[in-house]
Amino acid sequence: MANDFDGGVLKAGAFSLSWSGGLAYGSRQMAFDGEGKFYFAKGDTINDYLQTGVGVFALSLQSSDTQELKDVARILCDKGIQTGGPETHDPAATFSVACPDKGKVVLMSGSLRLIPEHLKHQVFDAPFRLSEQARSDGQKIIKLDFSTVSVERSADRYIVSVRFINSGSRWVRFKTPDQWDGTALGGRLGVGVAGKIIEHGGIEKIDKSWAFGLSGKKIINREEFPDGIVVLNPGQSRVLKIETAPDCKAEKGQYEFSGIAFMRIEYEGYGWGLSTQVDFKPIKVPITFDHDYPSTPQEHEQWEAAHRATMSSHPISPGDVFTQDGLYRAVRTTGNGAYRSLQLKPFKAGDIATTDNVKMLMATADGTEFDGTVQWLWEGRAPTPVAQYSFDIVEETVQFCKPGAACPRGGRWLPRMHRGWDSIHYDLGGIATLQRGQMMPVGNRAGDTADWEWIGV
Repeated sequence: MANDFDGGVLKAGAFSLSWSGGLAYGSRQMAFDGEGKFYFAKGDTINDYLQTGVGVFALSLQSSDTQELKDVARILCDKGIQTGGPETHDPAATFSVACPDKGKVVLMSGSLRLIPEHLKHQVFDAPFRLSEQARSDGQKIIKLDFSTVSVERSADRYIVSVRFINSGSRWVRFKTPDQWDGTALGGRLGVGVAGKIIEHGGIEKIDKSWAFGLSGKKIINREEFPDGIVVLNPGQSRVLKIETAPDCKAEKGQYEFSGIAFMRIEYEGYGWGLSTQVDFKPIKVPITFDHDYPSTPQEHEQWEAAHRATMSSHPISPGDVFTQDGLYRAVRTTGNGAYRSLQLKPFKAGDIATTDNVKMLMATADGTEFDGTVQWLWEGRAPTPVAQYSFDIVEETVQFCKPGAACPRGGRWLPRMHRGWDSIHYDLGGIATLQRGQMMPVGNRAGDTADWEWIGV
């Protein structure tokens, strides 16, 4: 029940309908004070296409609406209100109602899922209708939103500024996102593209584009929140500037930006029906990018490292289809452990992983080989032509490089010597770790028959 009820004294006919969100999601509650006020608390809008943020809203009722809700209370007080079902093990969905009983007011409660089917319309129709009205026209007791302010490039990183907004009449506070662990329970914050803005203001849906994870990342204006708490007084907003990097490859253009927040909040007052665990979408805003990502050598290495970490939990098993182009490392799993290949092999999206045995040098670089069925892990981008039908390769995707040339990509390089047209000798003791731009070692390997092979990081 809302905590503004006449000094906490429960009136006959007052009731609440409550839906728990479980551990990860926010709750929802609709409450009537038994006289002329209706309250709607919504802590979960992550899947709501029309609403943003979370909050508690109060609506002063017309007499006809008041009468409808009193009729709902009478139905909830009926002895047959729990003869439906079945009950489930989903997050709790309950009701509480103040029922008159021999001159006293008795609080009764039950499960919303056990309300008989023939009574559901009579119980739910008016509260649901008034909930929408409360959210659009009612007083904002608590209302928390956020939106993306800007996305700025800073060297090889990005600064994403997000604004949290309190448009309610009570204070709200929460821990700064650098303390969140990126999960629904531990706190998750992210912003990204909802669609591309096209001619005449239309929105074109796209699968993957600009997206930024903001949980657990460095806040560059952290000194504004010295105790690690963001406090929003009524009508106040605060901007957090977060250093991060894009999650996906993306193209320049103008986009509609949205996002997600799973977080724990505290707010002024108690008993509003709003859980402290909430989840919601932000206010959408247009954001323009004048460049692609990645578009610099540093960004290419940055993206590759992030993508490698993501793909490490998605191996391609024998018989599976490769979902994307790349250089892949073989992994041989046996009862004694997992063995990785030293070298990488290129595959294209749509290729099918062999079910035959694979024989390759092991990553121990001691000359040992494994021979058996393998899985494949994405390690880096495969050699990519600068243009269709071109023999020139995008520098950051080069797999083989001549001695004395500038190193095209950071990582480990394996020296090799061609012996005849069908034989290659690998110098396993000469593996070098180089940064992009360094000169590839020459030594005694100069000549047309010597080169270096990139074997990852």
